[in-house]
Amino acid sequence: MPQPDRITAVLGFQKYRVVDFKRISKHRIELWLEAVGPTWRCPRCRQLLRHYYDREWATLRDLDLSCHRTVLHVRRHRVRCGRCGVLTVPLGIARPRARATKRFERWLFILTRTMPVSEVADLTEFDWEAVKAAEVRHIVGLLRKRDLEGIEDLGIDEVSEKKGHRYITLITDITKRRVIAVTRGRDRKALKRFFRWFGKRRCRRLKRFVIDMHQPYEDEIRAQCPRARIIYDHFHLSKLLHRGLDDLRRRLQAELPPDQRIHLKRSRYILLRRREDLSSGQRVRLRRLMRANTRLNRGYLLKEDFRGAFEEEDPVRARTALRDWKARVRESKIPELIEVVRTMNRRRHGILNFFRHRLTNGLSEGFNNVVKTVKKVDPLVPTPASRAPDLAGVRAHHRAT
Repeated sequence: MPQPDRITAVLGFQKYRVVDFKRISKHRIELWLEAVGPTWRCPRCRQLLRHYYDREWATLRDLDLSCHRTVLHVRRHRVRCGRCGVLTVPLGIARPRARATKRFERWLFILTRTMPVSEVADLTEFDWEAVKAAEVRHIVGLLRKRDLEGIEDLGIDEVSEKKGHRYITLITDITKRRVIAVTRGRDRKALKRFFRWFGKRRCRRLKRFVIDMHQPYEDEIRAQCPRARIIYDHFHLSKLLHRGLDDLRRRLQAELPPDQRIHLKRSRYILLRRREDLSSGQRVRLRRLMRANTRLNRGYLLKEDFRGAFEEEDPVRARTALRDWKARVRESKIPELIEVVRTMNRRRHGILNFFRHRLTNGLSEGFNNVVKTVKKVDPLVPTPASRAPDLAGVRAHHRAT
């Protein structure tokens, strides 16, 4: 039978020693620990005290020992201070009122990086709520350690949080490729909360924002950072053009007789995909579509040529290519695409800024997909509103890295 002092050495806790142990079953062991040394200190004023007021056993879950579920029983003392009264002395190995040691909670957090909370709870035979709380506490700790100095370029995008048009706004540092904040909503109030938290001094250093064409975002950015440049991500411009082309397809399909509509049915993704990404069978069907309808053929060619303006590296040549493309759209007299050009003219400053700086919001789009995946396997835990918005994005970053 091993001696308690040997188990103390294996356990690895400083200032604690094992005074007793018991093997409950083949897979469970319990240890009784006491603090080393008779000197006590007031937790508030740090005054040294020679005696404690009273004590009780605290039960804590710890890391497994040789495949045994390990439970610790630790003496928790209270002291009477002449200045502060009766106070509980915190345990060095666990948080106040915790059900597990600090190192066990840290291990839970490591497991949640690659596993859902429910699976971690089943694997460790620990309560689901306790596993979730451990994850949240460590994420909050990561949030406090973030370095927010020197940030100049931000990407802002929204992602659906729940059904019923409920969104969260994701703010990313484009240069260091990381999430720095997430806030609920996608209106001006959402960004106003972020700017208030970010601080006026840091806001003055912001130079560029990459956003979609969401007007509330733009209005709040201009109010808070009037000198910063707003850049429209070309992904959202392509999305706008795709919507116009799809509206054209639907209108043409509705105008055709019922026996001819079959040619345009189920052709949406063939028209919106890039030509080089189509399979051989899809290319054959695309050629049939182009021969069947002249206006749809013209719209598709304009969609393909639109990418050429954004692939130009020289800003002057890019602006010229975009201007020529707009002229060709007006000559086509396709109302759906002409409306797209009108929208681009109203937003031309953000498009021209893209040609100058070549910044995209692909990082935010990538983290949006991570957030969606995290929601499927691990719904967000209800937390106070003051810190809950940040947890989603950092948890997504935690999972992604």
